[in-house]
Amino acid sequence: MDTLAKRLRYARERAGFSQSELARRVKLRPQAIQFIEAGQVRRPRTLVEIAKALAVNPAWLLLGEGSVEVGVREAQPSYQAEPTLSEEAVVVARLWMGLPKSQRVALKEVLLALLKARS
Repeated sequence: MDTLAKRLRYARERAGFSQSELARRVKLRPQAIQFIEAGQVRRPRTLVEIAKALAVNPAWLLLGEGSVEVGVREAQPSYQAEPTLSEEAVVVARLWMGLPKSQRVALKEVLLALLKARS
């Protein structure tokens, strides 16, 4: 399956949900699910919630990478010294890189301000 639209439909049908049922579970309008499955939305803001409702890996749902199952890790080479990123972190990183540089800079400033206010 080479598109988010196809992967979403596959996962939704596999879970036994109608578009309306999935939309209800993630607090969206049914049209939002229809738009994603029609290929009109390529990076839904609610991707993680959709993946959770369908019990699938968010990275697989968005990018087709890794295992479809949540928590199933691909075998890591034994020489890898550093820990790997979670699937959610990979999704966030890919979404981050899809933003224009000016938006990444602005978002980085907001994140740093939030972290500073927290400490």
